Amino acid sequence: MAREVEVREAVENARHLLRRHGYDCQTTADDLLLWFQADTPYDQGTGLDEVIRIPLLVAHELVEIDNVKEMGLALTKDVIVKNMEKVDDAHLKAAQIEIQLATSIKNTQHIKDRIEDIHRWIKDSSVTAENRKKYRELRAKALKALADMNKA
Repeated sequence: MAREVEVREAVENARHLLRRHGYDCQTTADDLLLWFQADTPYDQGTGLDEVIRIPLLVAHELVEIDNVKEMGLALTKDVIVKNMEKVDDAHLKAAQIEIQLATSIKNTQHIKDRIEDIHRWIKDSSVTAENRKKYRELRAKALKALADMNKA
């Protein structure tokens, strides 16, 4: 019960953050709980308990889920493994918004932490060539944002 309350609060806080930056997200706490029950081929070093403590990661997950649902995919146990390319498209959009949010609130540590993750996504053989290119662009944008913030 306590965990469910924490998840609901984290989702509301992230939705508020997204709304403040012009993104209206319809993803619910129930959606997030379902999403974290889905099978994934990746080693998820970060579980739900860790994610809900970092508002930018919650925002990322909400945007990713929102995009998956907009594609007409149901949040089932196998949604990720059966729709790898579509889910990666949603993940890319979520990562782009996450970096925009981190930049706008000047969270340099979060950007630094995510640059290594982005590098890993670029190297992922399951990612399409087009998305690898977009991840490279996102990494360059994140590095530029850090450089600009360090100048200020």
